[in-house]
Amino acid sequence: MTTLFLVINFAVSLLAIFLVIILYIKFSNIQQLEQDYHKLLKEAEETIGSYVYELKEENEAFLAKLPERNKVVKEQPRNTTERSIDEKEPEITQDDINALLGGSEQSDSIDNNEKPKAFEELSTYEQVAILLEEGYSMEEIAKKLDKGKTEIELLWKIRQ
Repeated sequence: MTTLFLVINFAVSLLAIFLVIILYIKFSNIQQLEQDYHKLLKEAEETIGSYVYELKEENEAFLAKLPERNKVVKEQPRNTTERSIDEKEPEITQDDINALLGGSEQSDSIDNNEKPKAFEELSTYEQVAILLEEGYSMEEIAKKLDKGKTEIELLWKIRQ
């Protein structure tokens, strides 16, 4: 009976050792997965960090240009309000007199037709459309309108 007990004890010991080895292998696999996870997490953080940094630089460049634009926009209305009344009123021509008196139909047709706006008076989108029709590239348009290439491309894509 002692030999049977020794055989059973030996079998149980071997089983215990086998189970410990299996647990050790599983544990090392879990540790390896955890290390891989930490590597992936670190790479993702670096990627997102670099993207945010680039976005920050673009925003700072945009904000640096923004006050310059505001100055230009603010200066334009001041210039128009500083003009005297004489400068605002054009001289009366014979065509104007004929139009007021109901004279020639030709002057009426001229007054009814809308005068074409100057290029600077058009909206940015209209300016971009005109320049694209003339064959300019997005970069050339951005330089010509003193705007960023990305801003022009975005405006064009949004309006299409």
